[in-house]
Amino acid sequence: MSTRTKRTSSLLILLLLCVACATQPTATPLDTGTATLQAETPAPSPTATLTPTATSTPTATSTPVPTATPTGTPAPTETPLPTQTSIPTPTATRTPLPTRLARNAGLYAVAGVTMDDVLNVRTGPGVANAISSVIPPYGTAVQTFGEGEQVGASTWVLVRYNDNTGWVNSYYLARQVGLVDDPVSARATEILHALREKDWPALAAFVHPDKGLRFSPYTFVRVEPDASQEQDLVFDAAQVRGFAADPAVYHWGSFDGTGDPIELTVDAYWARFIYDADFWQPHVVGYGEFIGKGNTINNITQVYPQATTVEYHFEGFDARYERLDWRSLRLVLEEKAGNWYLVGIVHDEWTI
Repeated sequence: MSTRTKRTSSLLILLLLCVACATQPTATPLDTGTATLQAETPAPSPTATLTPTATSTPTATSTPVPTATPTGTPAPTETPLPTQTSIPTPTATRTPLPTRLARNAGLYAVAGVTMDDVLNVRTGPGVANAISSVIPPYGTAVQTFGEGEQVGASTWVLVRYNDNTGWVNSYYLARQVGLVDDPVSARATEILHALREKDWPALAAFVHPDKGLRFSPYTFVRVEPDASQEQDLVFDAAQVRGFAADPAVYHWGSFDGTGDPIELTVDAYWARFIYDADFWQPHVVGYGEFIGKGNTINNITQVYPQATTVEYHFEGFDARYERLDWRSLRLVLEEKAGNWYLVGIVHDEWTI
């Protein structure tokens, strides 16, 4: 065989070997189930080992200083609430009765119990004791005796209501000033619950059918236009029923101290001049008597000579202000045909 023929044969053999290698299938690893195991137990997130960057720590300016506007319900952006003093608007909280009460500590009213519930009176302090009687949610003239007893996080006090004696959780009692009949306290409890829930249709059912409902941001009730031609707004039951869907901005009067106009929606007015504290469980309840007293003239009895008032009052929230941050919400009720109706909601606070 010639040298050229040998080279040709060698090239053909080499070509055939290359073709065979190109068509050989690749190897497939065995399925051991580890893929499924990894899906059920994922590896730790790689971010767990990352070193925080310099921007991960907030700067001192990232947390704004709170204003006097109540938390949770800010005023409309188009009409911010001016701060009339350095005293902040309180948060909607209540301080329960002290652990130790003086003997014959006085009269208390039930607070914070809805009309479909009752306050249980037990044979001893704590819920482990049997219920001996109940007090209605509008109960008044509850007498307290002895010293309170701490059970867990609650303070229990010995009380007498009508002819029954037992122990109740003091969280549901507020100190009482003045006296009132059950129909008035019951109606006031219903109204206050509607205000707390912003249940305008429920509130509308209690609005006086002839006189409507007047809203007064401060204790001086303006029934006639004054020098600035301002007077408190009055709404009838139908208008109150539609408050939930009312986006209008109303002129409610002027802020004390600054004289700036109070131009707010119903929701914003509710947050600032109706329910700016949790009056559902106040420090004191006044029946026919006024508790909060400031520099503003109180002319409620002159404007509503036939009415009865129920006042829910907070004595103060921060000791630094020496009770100048007190708050009151007054419900003005008038009787008509044997029913008690709401004619006025008067807010009150410390004024300049």
